[in-house]
Amino acid sequence: MSKWKRQLEEYDDLLEEITKIKKGKRELKFERTTIRASDVAKQYYCEKKVEMEYIHGEIETEVKNLGTEAHENLLEGSEEATREKLWQDIYQEKPVLAQEILLLAKYKDIILSGKPDSVLFYNGYPLVVFEYKFSKSRKDYLTYHVQARTYGILLRNMGFDTSKLLYAIVVADRRSKGDTKLTERVIESVSENEFKEAVIPIENAVIYLRKFNSEEAELSLDWAIEFWKDQREATQTMNPNKCRTCEYREECRLLIFE
Repeated sequence: MSKWKRQLEEYDDLLEEITKIKKGKRELKFERTTIRASDVAKQYYCEKKVEMEYIHGEIETEVKNLGTEAHENLLEGSEEATREKLWQDIYQEKPVLAQEILLLAKYKDIILSGKPDSVLFYNGYPLVVFEYKFSKSRKDYLTYHVQARTYGILLRNMGFDTSKLLYAIVVADRRSKGDTKLTERVIESVSENEFKEAVIPIENAVIYLRKFNSEEAELSLDWAIEFWKDQREATQTMNPNKCRTCEYREECRLLIFE
């Protein structure tokens, strides 16, 4: 059996396992069937806020809406592909940019899930995970790295060889949310840099290109999983500015102010 067919079989097996978990007793907090990479990243911003989102529901904000719109613009011009065709293409000797592909994998005794903005594959190798953030700041916050690293764990545990994997955090100006050429400029810049670690300024954005490190990624993830297994209470931020701008500040009793 070819490698891509075996991977798809394991993927389908996980989908079946998730269905069984939904019908039975759920071991994770808030009756989650999987732990999402995006939630793991949010835990490093403020874990208490993650808890509030699940208890009270997600509250729309202008920043969230701008981010959603910007990510939708990145998908313009992309084609939908069946999972089988996509996996076949991934193992061809040509570059394939898979956008918003749903990744599923077992990690220890839980199921991880995540949708990276895009992953560049070549001949069966994932070369770069791209994660786009639209912000006033050009900083590469820890949360961004945690999310991208978790995608790396997902790819590795799905059976891909991640020995060549890098991740690119693209921190772009919010005003570039309508720029459909942003993806092209990012890929071109990463290619010209010969897929090496670097900080690359481009028009309206900065690209932080880093090598995927499994040990580093696992340390971040193991801490996060303790919360989902209800092995500890939610850890709150110690940054008062985060509390001031939080949409759950009225519901949260752990506000930190100067």
